[in-house]
Amino acid sequence: DTCSFFLRLPLRNLSFWVPMLLSRQHATVRAAARSFQAVAQPTRPIFFDMQHSNNAARIRLWLMLKGGDVASKIERRIVKYTDLQTEEFVAVNPLKKVPGFIRADGTTVFESSVILNYLEDKYAADGAITFKPATPEGRQTMDLVIRIHDLYIASPNCTAPGFSHTQGAMYLSFGWHGPARGMDAETRAAKVAEIWKQLSWLEANCAASPWLLGDSEQATLADFTWFPTCVFLEFMLPRVFGWSPPFEEGPATPFPKLARWYTGLQARPSFGEVHKEIWSYWVEMEAAGQFKPIQEEVAARGDLKFLYP
Repeated sequence: DTCSFFLRLPLRNLSFWVPMLLSRQHATVRAAARSFQAVAQPTRPIFFDMQHSNNAARIRLWLMLKGGDVASKIERRIVKYTDLQTEEFVAVNPLKKVPGFIRADGTTVFESSVILNYLEDKYAADGAITFKPATPEGRQTMDLVIRIHDLYIASPNCTAPGFSHTQGAMYLSFGWHGPARGMDAETRAAKVAEIWKQLSWLEANCAASPWLLGDSEQATLADFTWFPTCVFLEFMLPRVFGWSPPFEEGPATPFPKLARWYTGLQARPSFGEVHKEIWSYWVEMEAAGQFKPIQEEVAARGDLKFLYP
């Protein structure tokens, strides 16, 4: 070995052999590092998903419905909350959220809308279906519908502790999550009012038969974006705040067009599968007691409005 070799050398030769052997050793280490990088870099893109994440589910729907062999070209990895805190995942998404994505060239991408638009561009020629409207006006409408969702429903727009998205009003609490993710009753009431406001806007501005956009012949990225979130709304608004089922067709719903759209999509296999995955997770969390602190808070604060309309 290297050590016994040095011990057998005359002292006068050490000044020659040591630098030379160390140089060779460093070269070996560098070669090994290059080999590891070659193995570590994905041979195909990687999509980081989570069972109940509405924002990741829109990517999942796209993969299910794109057709061709696109789904086989992209690896899907299911992660859990504990995985989001690891150094490995933070290197993919520094916001510690799903979805995350690694392109085939090793570049990391995050934010669901960015990933979805990248996939639609990257694989435009790989399937017969495109999920963007054919006209500039249609694409503008789609972008606005998605923007409303991402800004006012599904994103906290701040990564600091104590900030949460509007949808978090339905399931985040001090009692279950602690001070970093919980909220006070006044904040919760304001966020519930925002949910009502944005659903009312969507009801007024959607076609919803069978898609959100009236001039589209098939689903668009807007349908992929809103449907998983509506599973959250369907499950939680009645249980936590006493709303009538918002997307159940009939005279009780204040959103008849959205109810028709949602019911129609749920009957389609891919959307039905996503519904089942998200719904089953929240059934487990309800049984575990996650909603109880919020239900108790709502019951104790009759001075605040949580029930709409």
